[in-house]
Amino acid sequence: MRKPLATTIILVAAGAAALAFPWTRNMYTGPVVLPQVAPRVPVEDAIAVDGPQILDRLSSQGLPNPRPNTPEVRDEGAWLYDVYCAICHGATGQGDGQIAEHYPRMPNLSAPNVQNYTDGWIYSIIREGGPNMPASAAVMSVDERWALVHFVRTFKTPNPR
Repeated sequence: MRKPLATTIILVAAGAAALAFPWTRNMYTGPVVLPQVAPRVPVEDAIAVDGPQILDRLSSQGLPNPRPNTPEVRDEGAWLYDVYCAICHGATGQGDGQIAEHYPRMPNLSAPNVQNYTDGWIYSIIREGGPNMPASAAVMSVDERWALVHFVRTFKTPNPR
């Protein structure tokens, strides 16, 4: 009789010890940080809520171009245009690129209405794309997009004589 009693006591003690291990915690009894009690350090590469504001097209309209309008920046924009834009808009921005015929209303980038857009508006179009234009936010850095804005400004409609 003593053996079953000792075995029962050992099993009960082992079971109680197993229940005390951390993996048995649930969300009710687990460690918790109450709101506004103990601020924690954010994980690495977290985006702060007071970081750069994500703007929509309308709120981007008044953004000034932070890149200087230098030949080097325009050359960078020209290279980016050749890589990402010329296939649709054409080498001179006339909307006559290789695949332009497959899309309705390919914009002529030298048209006065396009050239009258603010830098922020052109930047937001490059960033967000359009109905048939892919967004470039994932493939170009912010500085590259602004360089492209300077290059788009080089397209001018020829003056009729």
